[in-house]
Amino acid sequence: MAFWREVSKGYYQRPLGANERFIKFVGDRAHIAGREQWSVSVTATLKFPEEASTTDLNRSLREAWKLFRFRHPSIASTVVDDGTNAVVKYNVPDADSLDQWVNKTFFVTDDPATSAQDTISVLKPNEFLTGHFLSRQQEIIIHTAHWRTDGYGAIYLLDAFLQAIKAVLDNDGLPSMPWGEEVSRLVPGLEMALQLPGSDPPEAQEAAKRYISTQGLLKNSVGVSYLGDTDTRPRGTRSVTMRIPKETTLALEAACKARSLELFAACHAALAKFHFSQPTQLSESERYYSSTIRLSMRPHLLPPYNYSAGACSIYTGGYRFQVSSNQSFNDIAGKYLHEYKNGLTDSFIQSRRQFAITVLESLRGGMPIPNPPPSNIDISIVEKVDSMVSRVLSTRIGPLEVLKINLGVETLTRQPYLFLWKFSGQLNLSLWYNEAYQDANIASEILHRIVNILGAELRVVI
Repeated sequence: MAFWREVSKGYYQRPLGANERFIKFVGDRAHIAGREQWSVSVTATLKFPEEASTTDLNRSLREAWKLFRFRHPSIASTVVDDGTNAVVKYNVPDADSLDQWVNKTFFVTDDPATSAQDTISVLKPNEFLTGHFLSRQQEIIIHTAHWRTDGYGAIYLLDAFLQAIKAVLDNDGLPSMPWGEEVSRLVPGLEMALQLPGSDPPEAQEAAKRYISTQGLLKNSVGVSYLGDTDTRPRGTRSVTMRIPKETTLALEAACKARSLELFAACHAALAKFHFSQPTQLSESERYYSSTIRLSMRPHLLPPYNYSAGACSIYTGGYRFQVSSNQSFNDIAGKYLHEYKNGLTDSFIQSRRQFAITVLESLRGGMPIPNPPPSNIDISIVEKVDSMVSRVLSTRIGPLEVLKINLGVETLTRQPYLFLWKFSGQLNLSLWYNEAYQDANIASEILHRIVNILGAELRVVI
């Protein structure tokens, strides 16, 4: 709360952090087309208690959405940016403004033909985080601009909403919510939560330059084929997913352990090997694949933001890393594992503000558009999801079960994104793509080939 100040009674604000501002700029550039690059969606397929009627459930979820805001008020924060100064604002609601906010942010769909995929593919930018309940499918979607959270935060927010649902069901309505007290839970930006100094020392500026220079690795990366040409406009974002059975996941983990590897690094290596199997017009005997090493800085944050209290903020960063087709699967997986284990250095952390400032300046200056456009699949990993989301929540009227989850980002480019996590002991892989450049059949084939490479290299039948 020390990072926020009350500018008038019930109205609070803080500066928009450099990292938030950079990510927000990337997302906002697509607003003119009614889209938002990198917006985050997390979906849960649920089994509600049998005693919960549809009418009661819709009312309970609406009430839970209010409690969700009370516990995580930053979901209702907004940004005002005049191009020079940018602030994050939050208003303590009264009863009327709270209902108005719910009407703007929580939506119920009763159409049995509308899937989560259909819903996500047509979502428009919203100044707030939004929730969507597909009553026939018993699915919940939480969707937000990326400047407001990351993959880890989205999982925490999902669990927070589920816990709010449980509280409403247990209480047969809303518990006491003394509005005004919630401002103590407003979250800071990355630079504040890391307690970075007010100005960046020369070594932080040099480190930022080194990490920014890794962007150059993207230009010679092998990519995947795509539909259309350079003039094809993006459409909606969709995803295909695979859940590997628990027994097979355990076998994959055992095979990794025998090679001194870890499963997610091995999945990343399988993704690289998939790229090297793609047809190319290049004549080089050696080919390269570049992707992002994404790192969560949450363990290094000022408490309590290093845990679920910091759900509604973006506390991740990354850099490009390149591997070669001449390297073996084990070598590539080992290199990825080393980066994931050792990439979160003090130098990386101290460079975050200057990294964001410099990249944003370049974007505003009009960076040249690559030709041909990049089409490599990038990757994002969320670890320890089983410890972040309760699979079964006991309520007064019966168990609330989380059957499966999905997580990803909106992409408006030819670059799909592969998301990895484990839930209920099962390895989950989700490939998010823009339907103008890939379709469900292409994406499904890509995902199956990646999994087949993983199984073949680790000698596990999948």
